[in-house]
Amino acid sequence: MKIDSPRLITFACSHYCEKARWALDWHGISFEEIGWPVGLHEILAKRHGATATTVPILLDGDDVIQGSSSIIDWAERRSNERSRILTVAGSRAIEQRADDVIGVHVRRLYFARMLPKYPGWAKPGLFQNMSTSHHAIGNVMWPVAWRVVMRRYDVTPNAAAESRAILDSELDWIGDQLADNRQYLVGDRFSRADLTVASMFGAFACSEELPGFNNVTFPDELVADAARWKSHPVMRWVAEQYEAHRSPMRLAA
Repeated sequence: MKIDSPRLITFACSHYCEKARWALDWHGISFEEIGWPVGLHEILAKRHGATATTVPILLDGDDVIQGSSSIIDWAERRSNERSRILTVAGSRAIEQRADDVIGVHVRRLYFARMLPKYPGWAKPGLFQNMSTSHHAIGNVMWPVAWRVVMRRYDVTPNAAAESRAILDSELDWIGDQLADNRQYLVGDRFSRADLTVASMFGAFACSEELPGFNNVTFPDELVADAARWKSHPVMRWVAEQYEAHRSPMRLAA
């Protein structure tokens, strides 16, 4: 059985969820965004038939599509505008690197700056779009959940410095791909490579415009990281991708 409006399960501030959200918006696919509490999301994912416990998850009737890349694939199969297809030659390789390296270390840096000293500050970005009951459950689970998150994502005393150094290297690598002043990472049009890299770095390039960061307070150290990268050509390129290719109505929501 199909429903008219698929449900996108997210942690609102997650860059992987932003990637899925952007892809659905890009293809003009209406959806309802729903938040699940950290920790409880693992049980709910299995209950809905997902094979893993991560978000984003797209629920379309009986279909369960898990992971941002799979959601892009699903959206492209549903798209009526072939000119907006995001998959072009070479785009998946950069997407995979961005997911596996950039995304992993953006998340680790964020948690390393936020959770050890300011775990409560992370809640507004993670608790959006929840039902009243799920919000209450999330509050009860949070004192344990944030410690589990730290262990799961290797948030050690050296995590911030390690992840920042890796991101420095990745920014330079992306910069090398754009060194000839090309507008896009592969080919001559916007692709899933551009969408993914922009999503992964979006919180550092233009967080005030992104869904998921409403009412989020950032620690000074994270603000300093963003300021340090602000003038990097890749961060300027990310902001340009958002301005040119992201729905302003969705961003303002």
